[in-house]
Formats: sequence, C-alpha cells, structure tokens
Amino acid sequence: MTATDLRIRDIEPAGPLFEGAIAVYGDSFAEPPYSDLDRGREVRARIRDTHRHRKGFRFLVAESEGAVLGMAYGYRGEDGQWWHDAVARWLGPRKSAEWLSDAYEVVEVAVAPAAQGRGIGTALVTALLEGRPERTAVLSTRTDSRAHELYHRLGFEYLAEMTFTAGGWPFYIMGRRLR
Repeated sequence: MTATDLRIRDIEPAGPLFEGAIAVYGDSFAEPPYSDLDRGREVRARIRDTHRHRKGFRFLVAESEGAVLGMAYGYRGEDGQWWHDAVARWLGPRKSAEWLSDAYEVVEVAVAPAAQGRGIGTALVTALLEGRPERTAVLSTRTDSRAHELYHRLGFEYLAEMTFTAGGWPFYIMGRRLR
C-alpha cells in the first residue's frame, strides 16, 4: 500500500464497510496489551445505541484495494456523558473548563494489526479533526499501549494520568488545541 492507495471516508454505522471496520477494531484490541476478545461487539453496541446520536458524530474508515485497514470515530463532548464527566472530575474545574468546555472527543481509533506503522492512524486522526469547530480535541489511551506516542506526534499533550475504575488500567488523558 502506498499513501495514494489509502482512501479515508465517512460512513454510516451500518452495512459491510461498518462491519469491516468493527472487525478491524476487534482484531486490533484482541492483541496485547488489551487482549480483549469481546471489544468489537461492545463498541458496535455503543455506537448503534448511543454514540451515533451525539452531536458531531463522525465515523471514518481507511481502506485500500477494497480492504478496510482502519477506523476512527468521535463526537462533541458534553456534560452528562460518562467519559466527559469522569475526566472533568479528575481534571478539576479549571483544567476541565480549559480542555473540555468546547471539545471534540476522539473516541476510538484502530488499525488492523498487519497494517500498523504505515501512517494509517495518523491519516485517520488528521481527517477526523479536519475542520472541526471545537476549540480542543481530547482523548484517553491506556498507558501500556503505544497509541499515546502517535497522539503526541500529532500535537496532543499529556493532561493527566487516571483510572476510570478502582483498580482499573491507568489511562493518559491527552488534549490538543484545534484553534
């Protein structure tokens, strides 16, 4: 695959391309450090039941020669959403106002294990954030994955390290100014 072979496009959360994207997601999260064999089914349900109805929802796929190689999606974060509220409590009022009051949340990014390291994640995140009207973009990623290195290269800074559940995995909360 060359950079010109890669096509990034918006799709609806239904149909064969969506299912291909969910399969890529499931495959990438079945690998260490996650080793979560049920993650694809879980994210499909969250997208269909809740996330696709949020303001600014956008679902992208990366494909080349008819094969789905990656996916990403996000939406505008708001008070009352679980992730938004958990991070706001952790960051405190001042930092939360700075980073979460007008933020686009990069919810999930996944690249097929065999296609990682080829710039697909960069292309997906760049396309997802292109033209966003929000002031910031925010995300979380487990500290034991290498994903934070990609986000840091894309201009995201480390805002905090936190756990979402007692005894759970630590996550980096990262943010980037969009305007």
